[in-house]
Amino acid sequence: MEQKISRKQILGLGATTMALLASSSVLGHDHGDKKASKKKKADKISVPGSAIEASSACILKGRICINMCVDMLAEGHKEMADCLRSVEETVALCDAFVVLSSLGSASTKKLASICLESCERCAVQCDKHADHHEECKACSEACKACISEFKKLLAA
Repeated sequence: MEQKISRKQILGLGATTMALLASSSVLGHDHGDKKASKKKKADKISVPGSAIEASSACILKGRICINMCVDMLAEGHKEMADCLRSVEETVALCDAFVVLSSLGSASTKKLASICLESCERCAVQCDKHADHHEECKACSEACKACISEFKKLLAA
């Protein structure tokens, strides 16, 4: 028996993810020795908060778009296949970006570059359907916000 996930549930998952990310940065704060804490701060790569926020929104909008694409494909609308593939890739990459950049990974900028390219392709695909599907329009807009944030991050 197949269970569909409602938009309300997806939004709840997105809000939960955002709350976990916010709490992990607070809970992950070192309250130990001040000298050791200062050294860790100096060694740690700065976390690109606005790029993380844009990526999280992109993941959420992407998942909603994916659900719509799957429904449309099930109804025989094969033109949604390329859109679905593009959004799936972008969501996976943005998810990896959120996780790694939250950890202060040295790979953050490299991954941002890859995410930038994926978001550009995804926006092009979703723009093809934006006039007919609100989900595609929202996904495209989220991708464009990511593109802007990734460009800022890469330029820094």
